[in-house]
Amino acid sequence: MVQEAIGRAKAPTIYDVAELAGVSHQTVSRYLKNKDSLKANTSERVEKALAQLNYSPNLAARSLRSRELYRVVVVVPEASLYFPARMLSGAAGAAHAAGYRVDVVAMEGTVEARALQLRTLLAGEDIAGILSFVPRPKSAAIDSAVPLVVAGEYDNKMRARGSLADGTAAGKIVELLASLGHRNFFHVAGPAAWPSARNRKVAYEEAIAELGLTTVGVAAGDWSPGSGYAAGKKIAALREVTAVVAANDQMAIGVMRALHEHGIAVPRDVSVFGWDDMAESSFLVPSLSSVHMDLEALGARSMRELVSRIRGTHSASEALTLDPMELVIRESVGPVRSG
Repeated sequence: MVQEAIGRAKAPTIYDVAELAGVSHQTVSRYLKNKDSLKANTSERVEKALAQLNYSPNLAARSLRSRELYRVVVVVPEASLYFPARMLSGAAGAAHAAGYRVDVVAMEGTVEARALQLRTLLAGEDIAGILSFVPRPKSAAIDSAVPLVVAGEYDNKMRARGSLADGTAAGKIVELLASLGHRNFFHVAGPAAWPSARNRKVAYEEAIAELGLTTVGVAAGDWSPGSGYAAGKKIAALREVTAVVAANDQMAIGVMRALHEHGIAVPRDVSVFGWDDMAESSFLVPSLSSVHMDLEALGARSMRELVSRIRGTHSASEALTLDPMELVIRESVGPVRSG
């Protein structure tokens, strides 16, 4: 037993962090409460020391001493294939960096049922704040002292709205492909009920018209690889098509599979562009060109907004909108085929 105790690594303390960073333990404490209260270089030193020592604050002990709450809740809709996992990852990282524990709660049922669940959460005595990926209910007023921030712009079925649904990049894709000589396009659209799908289709069609190009066809997909595969079989029969713009990576993958089965090479015969920049997209053969959306940064900004409200340091709101989307060019795109 003695040997076991001796061999067990001692958990780093706030004093260990202070010594490694070359600051006082009071400075480390200030960082954990609000890192923005420190100078940038001091904050950076403390942050590096925390990471190097893998320091994890004892939230329960701190809560007992200061009577502060260190539990934040992230509210998400019921299980969905389109759950914003990257936003959640960014939000959780920002919460942990600020010394908070994160619990995820799924809201289910009707809008009224979800409003009741949210009111119940807000009435809790052990919650420091709530970050919601679900719209704030409009059916009933909610009066609570618990800080609440609505992250992203989704409806109750996880359909993106606002900056998340901006379709401008679809026009940029068409312009890029046109610069490579492509003139005959095909669009695999997402479900019409989704604002993001509608906006991408509109931006695609506007760019086609403005540049004097031809859209050979539009297929209505459902975001799945299967719907992309079905569209790809149609595209394979349209020999004039040299460029495909898909509304998401999953459908683009289905398109590429169908083209492959019909002996049509990507990008030699047909260029394919997706959207979402899934982690898997860069490992495909050929790797898939896509649209990158920095959802992690949006989740982190939303959580920092919540933390500032919890700590009473909130002033001017940081814009909780998505940063401009970026085109990521990979192997699935190339010059128009000759002949």
